[in-house]
Amino acid sequence: MKKKILIIDDDKDLTRSYQVMIENSGFDVITAQNSKEGFEKLENEKPDLLILDVMMNSNLEGYNLLHIIKINDKFRELPVIMLTGMIDSLGVNLKSGVEDDEMFPKVVFRDKPISPTELISLIHSLTE
Repeated sequence: MKKKILIIDDDKDLTRSYQVMIENSGFDVITAQNSKEGFEKLENEKPDLLILDVMMNSNLEGYNLLHIIKINDKFRELPVIMLTGMIDSLGVNLKSGVEDDEMFPKVVFRDKPISPTELISLIHSLTE
């Protein structure tokens, strides 16, 4: 059975390119454009991994959603890849807070753009 990946990102073009690339690597992909839609799909679709953009409608929307997900026992162990160009945009680096294994287990933080090879490699390593 194929592993299911949920992508939550408000950039439609980027989301579509990730979707095609990930599907071509043998995964099923579901997408959402904001945290509300994403959380609904998270609950209904039960993905094996989440790819989450930090900055969507608000500057820290993805980070806030991550916090909601990781305090929920049902999703605490769900692997999450956090993607952002936020360091360039705001000069803010949340990486050290996000990669705290005790507070946010199974979370990996990467800057955008991420190479297709690195993204697929991360997905494989986190879903094995």
